[in-house]
Amino acid sequence: MMNAKRLSLPAGLLCAGLLLAGCAGSPPVQDHDYLLRPQKLMIGSGSRSVVQLKPVAVAPYLDQKGMVLQTGSSEIRVARHHRWAEPLDEAVERYLQVSIANQAEVAVESAPLTTVEEDATVTVRINQLHGTESGSVRLVADWKVDRVGEEPMLHSYDASITQSADGYPALVAAHAELLDGLSGAIADSLESGQQ
Repeated sequence: MMNAKRLSLPAGLLCAGLLLAGCAGSPPVQDHDYLLRPQKLMIGSGSRSVVQLKPVAVAPYLDQKGMVLQTGSSEIRVARHHRWAEPLDEAVERYLQVSIANQAEVAVESAPLTTVEEDATVTVRINQLHGTESGSVRLVADWKVDRVGEEPMLHSYDASITQSADGYPALVAAHAELLDGLSGAIADSLESGQQ
């Protein structure tokens, strides 16, 4: 009888330990990486002026992998498992390059031009670009248009939209929609400067 009790006590402890281990462990959280991509470049006909887009600057709080949510009037949270797949300043620059070209019907180059002289140079700074827990997304930016022999033109953009759905994929889509709006404003400033 004594031997039977000795065998059941360790077996009972083993079962209890396995149950506790199963409850304590949770599946690992999956990481999600997102790309910010514009629509395809649409090349129009006729002669196109050339615009140089300087490297885009983003506010320091945006210069990180995790997507940013504003959680209070002056508080933000950086997502650990929902991240940009590439540096945000580079992604925004590529996005604006294509979106401005589509909306202004100009050739937009991002590197210093060596073979052709640009008609204008555009410098963009993204001051805010983040979502909120309530589902709104805000973009605040300013830009400068430089043309040879003219005073620089300074502009600003401040817009908010509501995500079309919950979740981070909708947040990325809202970022793209806001960047298209900024590109349209930059395109308008380029066209108004030519008159």
